[in-house]
Amino acid sequence: MPLITITELSRNNIEKALSLLSEGEIKKAVELSKQLSSFRTARLLNEVERETAVAMFKKMGWRRAARVFSLVTDEYAVEILKEMDKEEALSLIRAMRSDAIADLFPHLEENIQTWILNGLPENKRIEVNELVAYPEENTGAHMRTGFLAAMEGSTVAEIIQDVREAPEDMEHTAYIYVVNKQEKLIGVISTRELFLSDPKQKVEAVMRHVLAARVDDKAEDTAQLLRARRLRMLPVVNSEDILLGVVTIDSALELLSEEIAEDFLSMAGTSNEESFFTPARRAIRMRLPWMAGNIFLNLGVVTIISSFEETIAAVAILAAFLPMITDMGGNVGIQALTVSIRSIALGEAHLRDIVRSLHKEIVIGLCNGLALGIIFAIIAVIIQRNPMLGVVAGIALGTNVLVAGIVGGTMPFFIKRLGKDPALMTGPVLTTITDITGVTIYLGLCTLLLFQLMG
Repeated sequence: MPLITITELSRNNIEKALSLLSEGEIKKAVELSKQLSSFRTARLLNEVERETAVAMFKKMGWRRAARVFSLVTDEYAVEILKEMDKEEALSLIRAMRSDAIADLFPHLEENIQTWILNGLPENKRIEVNELVAYPEENTGAHMRTGFLAAMEGSTVAEIIQDVREAPEDMEHTAYIYVVNKQEKLIGVISTRELFLSDPKQKVEAVMRHVLAARVDDKAEDTAQLLRARRLRMLPVVNSEDILLGVVTIDSALELLSEEIAEDFLSMAGTSNEESFFTPARRAIRMRLPWMAGNIFLNLGVVTIISSFEETIAAVAILAAFLPMITDMGGNVGIQALTVSIRSIALGEAHLRDIVRSLHKEIVIGLCNGLALGIIFAIIAVIIQRNPMLGVVAGIALGTNVLVAGIVGGTMPFFIKRLGKDPALMTGPVLTTITDITGVTIYLGLCTLLLFQLMG
């Protein structure tokens, strides 16, 4: 009998479920989805029409529906809620964890937020209000309130019993955090260590020193710490060391992914608030100002080209090589910019690494510039039968590649040092800089060597 992996089995079940849904067999699809994890079920529902997804949520039971619902994209979740009647939507939300509800709130209109809060039990309403009060950039806004904690003085046997009696939907059980009577965090023990310890021992004898984040720490810094230390989760405390929640590695990776995505959107001159679900009219308002501003940036290039009008008029073919020189500089600059911003966002590179980045980009720029310049020079000679034009074009391209790499690779570090977002060095701004340097070098050399070029 051939071996079937979990991945293959899940893929087969997803395909079967999609087939059932296309035939309108909602009940059978729901039964089949029980063989899938909540995450894979959420992926399945992301691929179907909203009406079909709503029907599945209604059939799978609110408890499981809430777990799956918290894993679909926030924008899609809002669309799902709009398709439900009020009582169904409220039943689904009531079954969700407080932190999952809080994650959804920024995407809901204020009147809907109020309606949801009024429909929640008092304890959950208080938790949601506390979570949404944290600024988005702070760790508190991304913590989870479901975790295992033990009181100091407890025995290992007592804690093991508490773990066994934990709710079935408790996801964050890798660590048990130890608190004192004031609920202050004093230690941690992993579940594995717990079950290997002497049941009669006090928890203080087996717990370890604990690393924690504070609710007002920058969320990005906390996410980088989790990733760097290879932790599954990190406890979050307030200024008095009282344990409030945990940040999981899943949340950390999602946060870092969003940070990188936002930086890349900024590089392209696009707002990070725009998504697939953003209406066209709003998307136009977001994109148009960036591109309108880029017109004025490019006026610098136009001014430089117009100042070399006589040179271009004397040797008209010079204009044919301009796009290649400027485009190549822009492409090289974006490559270097992307690597630097990604490294800064992931915490791989720091301000002190600017010299290292500069050295790296100089080496890369010299090698790539020389190779690309020679290739371009040969092409120019073959096309125009003018060796001098080939030399000038090759030097201009090679120099622009070097400059573009240095600017793209180091500018994010300078911006970070100023306390600003490195993504402010957007793609349109970078390409404008490389256009200006490329045009100036190329046409400047052509002007100096005009008589040789005409000969």
